[in-house]
Amino acid sequence: MQRVLRDTQANQDAAAALEQTVGHIRQHFPPSIAHLYAIPRQGRDGVLEWWTALEGQPHLYASLERQQQAALLQRYEERQAAVQQLAQELDRRGQGAAAQALNKLIGAPDLNNLYSINGEPLVVRWGQPQPAPVPLASRPPAPPVAAPRPAPAPPPPRPVRARRPLVLWPWLLGLLLLALLYGLYLWWPSLRQLWTSLTPQAQVCTPGGNFQASEFAVVLDTSGSMDERIRIKRENEAWYITLLRQVPLVEEFLPYDTNQRVSRMDVAKSSLTTVIQNLDQGIDMRLVTFDGCRTPVDHGVFEPTQRSDLTQRIDQLQPQGGTALGISLEAAAAKMNGRDRDGMIIMFVDGSDSCGQSVCAVSRQIAALQPRLRINIVNISASSGSNCAAENTGGRVYTANDAAAVAAALQQASQEVSSASGCN
Repeated sequence: MQRVLRDTQANQDAAAALEQTVGHIRQHFPPSIAHLYAIPRQGRDGVLEWWTALEGQPHLYASLERQQQAALLQRYEERQAAVQQLAQELDRRGQGAAAQALNKLIGAPDLNNLYSINGEPLVVRWGQPQPAPVPLASRPPAPPVAAPRPAPAPPPPRPVRARRPLVLWPWLLGLLLLALLYGLYLWWPSLRQLWTSLTPQAQVCTPGGNFQASEFAVVLDTSGSMDERIRIKRENEAWYITLLRQVPLVEEFLPYDTNQRVSRMDVAKSSLTTVIQNLDQGIDMRLVTFDGCRTPVDHGVFEPTQRSDLTQRIDQLQPQGGTALGISLEAAAAKMNGRDRDGMIIMFVDGSDSCGQSVCAVSRQIAALQPRLRINIVNISASSGSNCAAENTGGRVYTANDAAAVAAALQQASQEVSSASGCN
């Protein structure tokens, strides 16, 4: 505790009441609030003294720099707001006398009695009664007042230029335009996918008028995560229910046999078999699968007469190892033209690359060197790390999270190469 001021003009009788008022604040608030008000004590010689628990050199408000004064007043207002809330709460609880005592402390500070101690506000001589006004009879007579001189004539008013009205509509129009552009930026991937899905993608003839069917390759994810179980539910698509009746592995789809287990690879095999059966007879198909993070397996190109061999090859695949999206896409694209002949790669994936090769970087290189090669993504996972391959090459992304949706997505992704349309 340190003494800040000896007040010879203070009212001695108010000291006890002031101490009681501060007691209310100390009871309900931390020291940072209670320290706003100096503690009144009566000295040995009877003079009222103002003490504080704050440590440091007291500085009167007038001796502070402007920035320090502004900061001190801001802290003072914060402490005042807390005291006002306490007064309201005490009044609500029925403690009107205590609330009334606190309300007397609320108001603008007397800058002559406001100190700063290490940046904390301290008020002295608070709660003191104002001096009584001097009676008129005891006041000395006022000196005679000289007659006022006539005021000089005011100068003529200066012409005031009329202020132009503030026009707000150009600003509002600009803000609306910015909002539309920002919304377009956020929704651009979805709008682009919708636009490409509504735009027919016909096969293109090579120069000279000779029609060449598009090259077609499937990159099938055979990583270990493909062994995870996929969600099966009853759907209304009759063609897919007919397909499932022919595949013993998915018996739980129809009889609801909970003992059977259907993995992502099971559904991929059955769905891809249907896609192969529906391919146009003029389309050859290349198959590329993973071999962990090693060089992917290129099973070669299968002609229409070899499709039964292709389906047998797919049926023998087993999921294992990492997800080698980047190197598998690179290997498939290296076997295709993509410059003066159309081509399409369907990537059936269930996650992001885990072998260190960026599928986004590979697809950007394909877009630059093989501009007529598109990549469609059939994504059966929550990860979107491979979707960039479709976005970079003008392809499409098909998402699916159950067996029926996977089959439908694969069929839609292959429709462009299954079409037998001729030259336009």
